[in-house]
Amino acid sequence: MTCKTDILLVTPPLLQPNTAYPATAYLKSYLGQQGFRAEQYDLSIQLLNAIFSAGFLTEIFDRYTAGEDPNIQRIFRLRASYTGTIEPVIRFLQGNDPTVANLICSADFLPQAGRFEFIEDIETAYGTIGMIDCAKYLATLYLEDIADFLRATVAPHFGLVRYAEKISLSVPEFALLETELAKPLNPMEERMLELLEEQIREKNPNHIGFTIPFPGNLLSALQCARHIKKRHPGLPVIFGGGYPTTELRSLTDAGIFQYVDYIVLDGGEIPLRQLLSGEKPVRTFTCVEGRVIFSGHPTEEIHHRDRGCPDLSGLPWEKYFSLVDTANPMQRLWSDGRWNKMILAHGCYWAQCAFCDTSLDYICRYEALDAVTVVDYMERMIAQSGQTGFHFVDEAAPPRLLKEMALEIIRRGLKVSWWGNIRFESAFTGDLCLLLAASGCIAVSGGVETASNRLLEKMNKGVSIEQLTLVLRNFYYAGIMVHAYLMYGFPSQTLPETVDALEVVRQLFQAELITSAFWHRYAMTVHAPSGKNPADFGVRIKNKPPHPFANNEIHFAEDRSYNVAAAGDSLRQATFQYMRQTAFEKPVHTWFEGRAPQTSHEPTLVTDQLIKPDGSRMYDQRARLIFVGNTPQRTADGLLFTGNAKEKSLKFSDAQADFLMEIIALVSDLSRRITLEQVKTIYSRYSEEPFLYFYHSKKWDILRLYGLWQI
Repeated sequence: MTCKTDILLVTPPLLQPNTAYPATAYLKSYLGQQGFRAEQYDLSIQLLNAIFSAGFLTEIFDRYTAGEDPNIQRIFRLRASYTGTIEPVIRFLQGNDPTVANLICSADFLPQAGRFEFIEDIETAYGTIGMIDCAKYLATLYLEDIADFLRATVAPHFGLVRYAEKISLSVPEFALLETELAKPLNPMEERMLELLEEQIREKNPNHIGFTIPFPGNLLSALQCARHIKKRHPGLPVIFGGGYPTTELRSLTDAGIFQYVDYIVLDGGEIPLRQLLSGEKPVRTFTCVEGRVIFSGHPTEEIHHRDRGCPDLSGLPWEKYFSLVDTANPMQRLWSDGRWNKMILAHGCYWAQCAFCDTSLDYICRYEALDAVTVVDYMERMIAQSGQTGFHFVDEAAPPRLLKEMALEIIRRGLKVSWWGNIRFESAFTGDLCLLLAASGCIAVSGGVETASNRLLEKMNKGVSIEQLTLVLRNFYYAGIMVHAYLMYGFPSQTLPETVDALEVVRQLFQAELITSAFWHRYAMTVHAPSGKNPADFGVRIKNKPPHPFANNEIHFAEDRSYNVAAAGDSLRQATFQYMRQTAFEKPVHTWFEGRAPQTSHEPTLVTDQLIKPDGSRMYDQRARLIFVGNTPQRTADGLLFTGNAKEKSLKFSDAQADFLMEIIALVSDLSRRITLEQVKTIYSRYSEEPFLYFYHSKKWDILRLYGLWQI
């Protein structure tokens, strides 16, 4: 058999089923530029499509022996309904047969088991016209029922978006994983290996690489690697991705090398290029005579722009399917929609937060694309995938780049939707947020963290409650949804501060400044400033690393006067209600068990910030003026401004109207930079009145509503 492929890049199960994870697409692009034949295979989505099929479910039901769980028994009794509906449901979730929504929303089409007992109020959540969304929600509950059956009968570690995640979290010795690997394969794992084998035979690669972004991908990758060693002993196996990069940097345990030949840290481009060229790879673990050897780091890194545009060829776009487990429009973005995933900038431009892995390459080495290149890539990805939605998966997308990208999108007339992660910087003024929305921004996510100014300063977050409130206001007025990442249990955080944090979140939700939020318990890692210097944060290390296999999370002890886990439960329960726009009247301290103190915050903490002026209404002669609306029409007494949904006739003197027509013509050309200082000079030709009188007028505020913005 002749070699068709230099390397097969595999995404192992399981990841979100709605869109492709971007790692293999970036690697394929770079290796292709270097002259190598690289193919990619999303084993995760292929396996999910195989599992959620009539044939596979029939096989699983045939294996079932009576158990004691009444919910599982009910699913088994409804087996004919499940096998008869699974394929229409998957086609619907793939967007291939939307008319099935009518059936799904009917009373008797879907079999219903335990997950339907916790169903949301559908009429309230989806109204009378949201049939497609309602059907997606019901279909997701249906798939979760099937997942419950699979876990209870044949695949105890199965999850819709992860596999055996708990087993792979911070494993100190590889022998713990070998215990799991020694167990007989279950039917799902057997099918996974069949799919992998088919792909190996078709592509006939010289190398095979697995990207392992999360702990929930490790066990399946190891099972695949073991299969390859048995069936294709001469085929080198390479592991890389987020999990090895964060967990295996201090690897000395040689056990894993029974399954894998190379383990790559950080960006895989240079090591893979060297391996395919027959060179000794840098930044790579190997095993020589039972000893783990690390080859060292490269003297020079490739720039983010050298990775090129993600190459999406070979990805089965027709097989990705959406899940909707909540009516919350922001939260569902992660699981609903086929987003093109893309990285605007490698690393984080801030890279100072005490809880973050700031010592690792993926955080500390910051490199950004330019806006023209970004939009070039967007157009190429649209042509490849047929999808116009983008999820920018940056650690924190830089405001300046987002501004220039938005201008370039509008200049080209490109119609896209996009969202991504940011920091709540003061740079996100009201007009910048309006510009981002005009370019297609629908949502942002960012860290509110502990929602405590003392702790935000201690963790070197670089924002305050007051600042983030103003930024949230600007996104709200622009119609951009916001998801808040929240944190509890940070070292030295007290119960009163935790209660105060919930009060901040309550007020933000009540003011509709955030759309959704999620509380994460603080985890200390070996790569973060807090993990490197735990004494600075007043904690004692309990499991001092390094361990021979995985090293990431550090368990620590701290003198606390309250139950942190219980406090986390209280925070989540309250926030769940806030996301439903309920329970705002309940005092926040009553969510906590025992005797919790009342909040020390004023009930107007958030609303007091909302009356403060926005940066885009403060005169700055260096600021740029742009116009992205429809050209106004001259009238007998002024100008008529027309928007897509409204129009406004404004009275101006002839001189002011002439001035505005000239200025709008100038600043509508987004390839030119016109500053307020230049505008002020032009105004002096039309009027002896100081420009600032006009700039601070009510009419100038109205002009902003029709696309005249200061950025």
